[in-house]
Amino acid sequence: PEIRPPSIRGQLHWWFRALGGTARDEDAIFGSVHSQPVLASKIVVRVSGANDGNGSSPQKAEINTLPHKRGGEASPKWAFKPGTTFDLHLLERLGGLTDDQRQTCRRTLEAWLLAGTLGLRATRAGGSFIWHSLADDGIPMPGDVPAYSDRLTAVFNGAPLRVMLLKKSFSNAEAARHCVSDTLGGRDYPQDTNHLARLRDPLGRVFGGRKTSPLRFRIVKLGSGFHIVATWDDRSAVTGNQPGDLKGIIDLLANREKPVGDALRDICV
Repeated sequence: PEIRPPSIRGQLHWWFRALGGTARDEDAIFGSVHSQPVLASKIVVRVSGANDGNGSSPQKAEINTLPHKRGGEASPKWAFKPGTTFDLHLLERLGGLTDDQRQTCRRTLEAWLLAGTLGLRATRAGGSFIWHSLADDGIPMPGDVPAYSDRLTAVFNGAPLRVMLLKKSFSNAEAARHCVSDTLGGRDYPQDTNHLARLRDPLGRVFGGRKTSPLRFRIVKLGSGFHIVATWDDRSAVTGNQPGDLKGIIDLLANREKPVGDALRDICV
């Protein structure tokens, strides 16, 4: 369960940096306890009205964090059940933002809404959501594939990221989450450890020094189908990966007959 302002602020920080924002600009908007003098945030994040979608208290259950596995290996954890809703408010304070800062903050928010998630297993589409604008000048959710693709192109133009709306459609969200979770590495694929290491661990790493995957996924409902948004972090100085590693991991996944590899290859190669 991660419906908390600090978790959402953390997501906004990540997307701000991933879009190319500087540390100085980040501190000016979000504040910093490390700067001299200490800077207070000009943005307040609040959440309210969390419920089960029918007005009652939000329900929690043990949900598999690894949906492509069974039993204990699926690693069930307590989480809010699908259908949970909440209201998110972003407020300005301390004199508010400049016009440039407001535009930057709005772009950051839309980037998270379009391609981000919230909570555990966030890089593998855990915590995917849909949204509706509560304000007249809010950010509307695109309603179909062309509109969503257009917003991805506009928001991420010039950013050190490659963000792609994959063509494959799924009948439900769990089928899409199964697809992006069934990759390579770990106990099930020790034979591929060397292949992944040569590609600088593009799916992340737990042992031998933890590394976050530069390839992350999010699931979005468009019309009657569910689609995958894939994001590749091109910031080599941050991830340690090189641009060619994306094609390398797509080829490796496809050659191992992983559905996510074919889905990525269909639009990336």
